[in-house]
Amino acid sequence: MSRSIRLLNLLQLLREYRYPVTAQVLAERLQISQRSVYRDIETLRAQGAEIEAAAGLGFQLREDFLLPPITMNETEIEAIVLALNWLNYIPDQALKSASTSVLAKLNAVLPEHRQQLLQQTTLRAINVWLPVDEALVEQVRLAIRQQVKILVDYADEQQTISSRILWPFALGYFNDRIVLAAWCELRDGFRHFRIDRIQQLSLSQELYPQFKQQLFQQWWTQEVCRSTTDKN
Repeated sequence: MSRSIRLLNLLQLLREYRYPVTAQVLAERLQISQRSVYRDIETLRAQGAEIEAAAGLGFQLREDFLLPPITMNETEIEAIVLALNWLNYIPDQALKSASTSVLAKLNAVLPEHRQQLLQQTTLRAINVWLPVDEALVEQVRLAIRQQVKILVDYADEQQTISSRILWPFALGYFNDRIVLAAWCELRDGFRHFRIDRIQQLSLSQELYPQFKQQLFQQWWTQEVCRSTTDKN
């Protein structure tokens, strides 16, 4: 990791903490030494960052010097907070971490009078999800992003397991479950797969032959009005 990237990552971590955070915690999050943290803090200060140090408590970013203020009304702020809060409950650690990062960035760019509203908003979205392998969920998102085929062992309603080669192009978050929309080579058609029923998954290096947007549009036209229950 280059030092410039490390400095940006450190700045982002400081944004995420509303209270002082120790050099030890920052070092563990960034996987660097505490000595490097202290050096990087001084570098950021020299570049204009207002970072306070409290003895025994740690460091706190008081004013973000990189991001300009943006304007949002009360309803827009509530909508964003509600959506990001919902992300904190989904079984996907990467998206949970991303929601925390986005909230910290938002707090950094809002005018002071809007920051207070952001911190005081009490709208909440709470979901209870069926247990899934969070690493597997992240793999599915990665496959969709990269538009590569995946190989899965899938258990249907009767617990019959079949091996499939899929072209994953969309994920749907439905109440208590996550559903994958994909083209199934075995069935030669669109199918829906509950993530909690995928027993094993491996990423292929092979791109599927269409863009995910094209597959999504075809699926939307043919399947969106049908039930999203598993029909495999």
